[in-house]
Amino acid sequence: MNSNNLARNIFLIFLFSGLLAISCVATSFARAATDETGRLVRLVPAPQRIVSLAPGISETLYALGLEDKIVGVTTFCDWPPAVQAKTKIGGFTNPSIEKIVALRPDLILAAADGNRKETVRQLEKLGLPVYVTNPTSTSGVLKSIGHIGAITGREKEAAALVEKLRQKLRSVAVRTRGKKKPRVFFQLGMEPMITAGRGTLIHEVIERAGGVNVAGNDVANYPRYSAEGIISASPDIIVFAPMVNDKTFEAVYKFWRAFGEVPAVKNGKIYPIDANLINRASPRIFDAVEILSFMFHPEPKQ
Repeated sequence: MNSNNLARNIFLIFLFSGLLAISCVATSFARAATDETGRLVRLVPAPQRIVSLAPGISETLYALGLEDKIVGVTTFCDWPPAVQAKTKIGGFTNPSIEKIVALRPDLILAAADGNRKETVRQLEKLGLPVYVTNPTSTSGVLKSIGHIGAITGREKEAAALVEKLRQKLRSVAVRTRGKKKPRVFFQLGMEPMITAGRGTLIHEVIERAGGVNVAGNDVANYPRYSAEGIISASPDIIVFAPMVNDKTFEAVYKFWRAFGEVPAVKNGKIYPIDANLINRASPRIFDAVEILSFMFHPEPKQ
């Protein structure tokens, strides 16, 4: 064993010993809860030191007014802007176990879609409470908000937020009811051209916004599309997540100019949307539904 590994192991032993002493005191106050993957987790009633392992979870914590309880987030957690001042514990898929342990969390929130099972197992072995969320739909996001509220003592705030978001969905449904649904192609990549299939949150957002996802029958979550496939799909609207460092979206517009026969291109209906708004299982996914609904069904000009 080299000196670096030895030092690392000694560090973890000391930290684990401290955590064990704290957990022994807290055990009598802990309660059992089943997380969204079916795991049994022992949780303290009102956690004071929360580590978030996913951007969507961090957004939810802020929406519930728990920002003062957050002691660590990933480098991908960037909304709201204030979260960027929090201590970073590493990436979404590769957080630092040492940094997490050093923060002495009494609750760690992870996401099944993104965080590795191995990370959860490692933290679990150290005696740390890890609650894993697993929302795969907008209704799942609402349930996760309720669960996070329940395990953090913010039930009332969570209930109010869930009702507000449900009302947003109801308003969109009323506004788009009876209107012709445009065929929508959602562009996630360029080389290769990737879109969102029926098993994704993006697909549901498109449908709830009053559109028809042209890739809605694809069994793959993120299928690739050829030029022929795009022409055959004949979308009325193209929505894309802006490429990194392409502030004017010129690369995207230049690409689509070669597809003049596609209705969306012919009619100039190619629109950008913030990728983080539509890709994350957070309260802002409902903003995405509302934004897309106005893209698909713009208000008539006065």
